[in-house]
Amino acid sequence: MHDTEDRPIDPHSPEVPPAVRARVLARMQPGDQLWRCPRRGAPRGLLGLLGMGQRDVVIEWWLLDAEGDLIEAFWEE
Repeated sequence: MHDTEDRPIDPHSPEVPPAVRARVLARMQPGDQLWRCPRRGAPRGLLGLLGMGQRDVVIEWWLLDAEGDLIEAFWEE
């Protein structure tokens, strides 16, 4: 399965990296939602200099308020 869709996720899910979970839970308020947002990373390797290298999937974690506005974005460290 190739997971490319943005989707809400429980911050306690095992999919959420521990460092991201800790930062999200420190900021999260009632009504807020955490979203898992897969994105394509920058091209890498020798062909990456030409924009044609292999691209990995990078997961962004978005904390949204009850109105759907972005509070903060997180990445794995």
